[in-house]
Amino acid sequence: MSTRPSFIVDVNKCTGCHACAMACQIANDLPTTLPWREVSTFNELHVPGVELMHLSLACNHCAEAPCMEQCPARAYRRDEKTGAVLIDADLCLGCRYCAWVCPYGAPRFDEGRGVMTKCNFCVEKQHEGGQPACVTSCPTGALTWGELSADELVQDVPGFSQAGIGPSIRIESLQPVRRIPEMTHPPAMPPWRRLRKRISAQITLTHEWTLAVFTVLAATLVGVFTAWQLGGTDLDWRIFLGLGAAGMALSASHLGRKERSWRAALHLDESWLSREIVLIGGFLGLAAGVLYLGSLPSWAGWIAVGLGFMTLAAIDQVYRVAVIRGSGPLHSGHVLGTGLLLAAVFNGTLLVAGAVALVKLVLYVTRRKDRARLGLAIGAAVGWLRVGTLFVGMGVMFWDIPWLTLMLILTGEMIDRGEFYEELEIPTPNSLMLDELEARPEAHALFEGE
Repeated sequence: MSTRPSFIVDVNKCTGCHACAMACQIANDLPTTLPWREVSTFNELHVPGVELMHLSLACNHCAEAPCMEQCPARAYRRDEKTGAVLIDADLCLGCRYCAWVCPYGAPRFDEGRGVMTKCNFCVEKQHEGGQPACVTSCPTGALTWGELSADELVQDVPGFSQAGIGPSIRIESLQPVRRIPEMTHPPAMPPWRRLRKRISAQITLTHEWTLAVFTVLAATLVGVFTAWQLGGTDLDWRIFLGLGAAGMALSASHLGRKERSWRAALHLDESWLSREIVLIGGFLGLAAGVLYLGSLPSWAGWIAVGLGFMTLAAIDQVYRVAVIRGSGPLHSGHVLGTGLLLAAVFNGTLLVAGAVALVKLVLYVTRRKDRARLGLAIGAAVGWLRVGTLFVGMGVMFWDIPWLTLMLILTGEMIDRGEFYEELEIPTPNSLMLDELEARPEAHALFEGE
């Protein structure tokens, strides 16, 4: 049976002293703002009836590492001797997507260099017969080193995602005696529900606004070209291509290393981000060519339409790694729906536009009601504005005022897309711990009045 080097974590012995994290920081000369290893605490408020434990995690160098599979720039590689998953900083373009797809929150963005960075398994020490610095510095023996069999399953503990990707870690089960801590003093910290505010969001509209604009612009271009293909208003190929190029430049502006943006298309076989880039390039190029030449057969235009909607589907797929509380698999802010709506609006097809708008409205209202029930902050004014632009926009379309219809519909779609980015959450060990605590009935009893 094949084995591979592995971290062994015994949560029964971990005291949360952070010696492992400090050793990692010193050994790799890391700033305090860029930790490779973190120690998370489950039930730090000592809620009675709920176990108290600490979990030390870094990169788990998974057998089927999603960071490696989804990196559009192919900046990841695997060390054959140790199985370590390593980042080549000279190839990384700093898109941060690997941090989104990692269920353990391992990759971190280095603001100074504009690239991603993470635990390297102390691979050089391993090559010399040594062990990672975090392991050798653990004072209680909670973090040790060993071999993991290929088919060995990780124990289910709060904060650890069972993603089925073969992480190189073994976690010893929590002993029954550790499961029911006694409360000797009242909690010194705020109620646990407020702890979620301490978790830094990996995706925010403030940081990703360029992507929000780009994705709505992509849907707009797909919609307007589809309408043209159906016999709509003439388009100027120069304006069309110029807007597309401006959108792609805008989307590249959030990269840490913008000069390497061309590398985003290098992982077409596995990365949805690469597929998005290649597809939109193909759509813009072919659509502009059809508009410019004007003499190409009709099927060329329909191929461009197909590429356009495939682009929008790929964009939506990129964000599938995130979760939105209160939302099902369909979201009113998905750009595939936006593209369909705008195609119908640009073409003046009231029946189709009305049907798509109705679906989007139901999805929007249902999600907001569910999020309100979960106690998630929502802006009533923004909600009314989004619903109002959709209703009034469809009404104006009925009265055949194209420019006002488009202005209202696009405004509403931008609001919805902005909310989409604000609602996106990337699961991390800390957020998973709070999810687990929230699911425990005994955790609610103590703070019923909060």
